Amino acid sequence: MKSIHVIIGCCILFLLASCVSPINCRKYFKIYREPVVRCDSFDLYAGIFVSLNGKDALCFYNNGCSKTISSFPSNIISFWLNPEVEITNLLENDQYFRKELWGHFRIFNDTIVIQSFGLSNDQLCRRAVYETKGVILNDSTIKVFSDYSYWFDSELIKEPKIYRLYKTDHKPDSTLAWFNKKRWYKKNLHESRR
Repeated sequence: MKSIHVIIGCCILFLLASCVSPINCRKYFKIYREPVVRCDSFDLYAGIFVSLNGKDALCFYNNGCSKTISSFPSNIISFWLNPEVEITNLLENDQYFRKELWGHFRIFNDTIVIQSFGLSNDQLCRRAVYETKGVILNDSTIKVFSDYSYWFDSELIKEPKIYRLYKTDHKPDSTLAWFNKKRWYKKNLHESRR
C-alpha cells in the first residue's frame, strides 16, 4: 500500500515538473543585457524584412527588440505582387503568436545576431531560445546563415535565407512581447534598450 502512495506521489511530481520546469530555459537569452549598437549605415527599422526563399519575416525596432513572423503566405511571389494587402493579412494571421517569437538583436560590424523565444508545447520549457545569425549585405538585404536551437542543440536551416526590406510603418507592436513585464527581464534589461 505504501508503494502505491510513492508511485502516485512520483507521478504527481512529474506532472508538476512538466508544468513548471526547474530547468532555466532562458539562460541563453543574453543580448537584452547588452547595449544597443546603432548602425547609421543600415536602416533596419524602416519596415519588415521578408524572406525570399522561406516563409517568414523579421522586424527590428530602435530599442533592440526583434520579432519573427512565421505565419506567412505559401507563395512568396504573391507577397511582392500586392505587399500592403499581404502585410495586413500577415499581421492579422499572426494574432495567435502576437506575444510570441519576440527577442533582441545585436549588430557587430556587418553581422547581426538575433536571440528570440519560440513557443514549445512538447518539452519541459514552455519557451525555447533560438539564435539566428546573418550578414547585413546592404541597407535592404540580410543573408541569414544560421538558425540554432539551444534546446535541441541543432542547426535548423540547411541553406542560407535571403531577407529583403519592404518599407512600411505597419509592424507588430513591440510592447506586446510576453517577457516585457517579467521581473527577470526588467531587472537585467540594459538601459539603452528601455
